[in-house]
Amino acid sequence: VSRVVIVVFGLFMGCFSIVLFELGLNLGWVYLFMGVCIGSAVCPLWNMMTWKKASGPGAIVAAWTGLTLAVVGWLIAASVQSSDITVDTLGTNEVMLSGNLIAICSSGFIHFVWSMIWPQEDFDFEDLDSKITLVEEDTRGLTAEEQDPVELRRAERWITRRGYVLTFILIIAWPVLSVP
Repeated sequence: VSRVVIVVFGLFMGCFSIVLFELGLNLGWVYLFMGVCIGSAVCPLWNMMTWKKASGPGAIVAAWTGLTLAVVGWLIAASVQSSDITVDTLGTNEVMLSGNLIAICSSGFIHFVWSMIWPQEDFDFEDLDSKITLVEEDTRGLTAEEQDPVELRRAERWITRRGYVLTFILIIAWPVLSVP
């Protein structure tokens, strides 16, 4: 099943990329447009994970309202900036920035106001912590050899060394080697 899904997904993404290319949408345009579409969920989700008074219904309302405001603001910004709404005018930095900022800021404001007016019962994060089993504590499927502290320390050193080497290569060596 997984191989079939991978092939279908690859074919779909290939066809989708051809459609986007024919529409004149490059990867940068699509990436910035993602902010307009999903940026409105950022603040409500962050609030839900960190603020015990955050309202669940308020998060839903804020995300959808923020999306609507962002798309409307994005279209208006393109129209104001160039008196025309086209793929090119929608993809300018200023227009994309306005859509992204409207998405993030409006949803954050809406969720805050909603949570203050219609507060939800304080969420007990300790209750959540007691019900979540951490991956580190789950030893099902591990042999005694794989649980051996000496073997685990050796594996940790192996991973750490290679992590430092890869970090050095990607952050220092590669950029230095690419300088003319």
